[in-house]
Amino acid sequence: MATLPQSHPLHKGIAATFRVCAKRNFDKKKRYPSPLHNLANQFKIDSSLTETTNPVRCYPEWKPDVTLSIANKAQEALTEDAEAEEEIRVYSDGSAVDGGVGAAAVVMTDGRKTREKIFHLGSIEEHTAYEGEAVGMVLAV
Repeated sequence: MATLPQSHPLHKGIAATFRVCAKRNFDKKKRYPSPLHNLANQFKIDSSLTETTNPVRCYPEWKPDVTLSIANKAQEALTEDAEAEEEIRVYSDGSAVDGGVGAAAVVMTDGRKTREKIFHLGSIEEHTAYEGEAVGMVLAV
């Protein structure tokens, strides 16, 4: 709740609740505290110091200008790559191999590798292959 933008209807009430609790040094001295007062006393999170991001709003009929393709087999991936006409292509992957989890992303421009990012998350005991896949997607962005 502390991350709500100022335009949100609850922002003003949450900020006021924090100020009331801060004024009382978070000692729960309010006779009938609301659940918001209890949360403010417990966590002491000042919403004015918390970074907020406004949601991106798009026209309902907006279509992205990128194409996402996930091939099921290696041969399908090679065929799609050969048929692709885009000037810039980005490939990403994450996996667990030899006891470690990692991810990579490659940017291809006109068929040449122009950029590459690799990230090693750690051991398979600490991380999963799904985490590697997620990190691969983040690297691609």
